Amino acid sequence: MLIKHLSHSGFIVEDKNDILVFDSILPMDLNKEMKNIYVFASHSHGDHFVLDSMKNLYPQENAYFIFSKDIAPKIADTNIKNLSLIDNYESNIINDVNISTYGTTDLGNSYMVTLNNKNYFHSGDLNWWHWKRMTPEERKVEEVDFKKEVDLFKDKSIDFAFVPVDPRLEEYAYLAINYFIKTVQPKFVMPMHSFGQYDFYKDLEQHIDLQNTTLINIREENQIIYKE
Repeated sequence: MLIKHLSHSGFIVEDKNDILVFDSILPMDLNKEMKNIYVFASHSHGDHFVLDSMKNLYPQENAYFIFSKDIAPKIADTNIKNLSLIDNYESNIINDVNISTYGTTDLGNSYMVTLNNKNYFHSGDLNWWHWKRMTPEERKVEEVDFKKEVDLFKDKSIDFAFVPVDPRLEEYAYLAINYFIKTVQPKFVMPMHSFGQYDFYKDLEQHIDLQNTTLINIREENQIIYKE
């Protein structure tokens, strides 16, 4: 089993005969004819969904696409063989993969995915958006909305959590990941939403109270970050 960081908020999980792909935006060539491929897109923003990034997989029998409903207009003329458009707080089972969606503080879905007895949580744009340009009242709304959503799955056991640490938020970028760890206590946590600014993560351990969670840090694109 391995996890590979692609770019920004994109990741691949490969475990036995299955591959999970989250929010890939760069062209990919997954030549895995004997494996089932599950492609997740959290929402339609260009830093999370690019229509042509895996167009070679659209007609394949072994490729399954799980997209948030707001993506529908962008794929209206696309021939995707196995497509599920899914909204917040829905569940689906495809072969041996269990999928549950949660909400966001921006657009689309966050995903809880169970594969081979491991639970993966991909946040999409579920983040504590504490922008300096906001008023105190707006910041409080963002805080309340984020905490309310995370609290919905605080009793779930999560093995691997992909959580935004967005450099554009500067010193407030660590709010989301710290609250997520405190509340959910995943086994492993990985930062994302980097916009390629990996230097921002170099001293991440100094800004996070990991408690019993293990940080898997990211240094570059196309990096294998976990393997067992």
